Amino acid sequence: MAKFNAFTGRTSITEKAMLSDDGSYGGLSGESPLFLSKKGVWRKFSFNVKRYKTEDGEKETLICSSLENLMREIFKGAGIQGGSSHSGRRTLATWLDRKGCDLELIRYILNHESPEMTLEYIDPSSERIEHAYKNLMSGVEMPDGLK
Repeated sequence: MAKFNAFTGRTSITEKAMLSDDGSYGGLSGESPLFLSKKGVWRKFSFNVKRYKTEDGEKETLICSSLENLMREIFKGAGIQGGSSHSGRRTLATWLDRKGCDLELIRYILNHESPEMTLEYIDPSSERIEHAYKNLMSGVEMPDGLK
């Protein structure tokens, strides 16, 4: 992906970033990051360690604030208010669930350690809840005393 620099009017490829030495991958380096940042020279985004507490103790993950900010700007430019990389993950999880994808597949895509975390990302569908309830209760008759 060639990132366009509005200031110079050039792309990373024009400035020889992301190119392979041997011409493989259509001239692009397969080892190059998907997104690059331009501060003087093209470089990959930096990541910071984020620590958080869980029931099992303290965990660490890597976050990229620059990439999160880029995603916010993309959502904002598309007219989506309050969009973020995190809300995009939640939307993806919900969309995949509504398309009938298996929970384990969604967990794998989101790179979650547990299905419980993935379930927290999926917004419940009232239609699916109603359908499941009707299927569950289809063979149950209401007692006369409760009618």
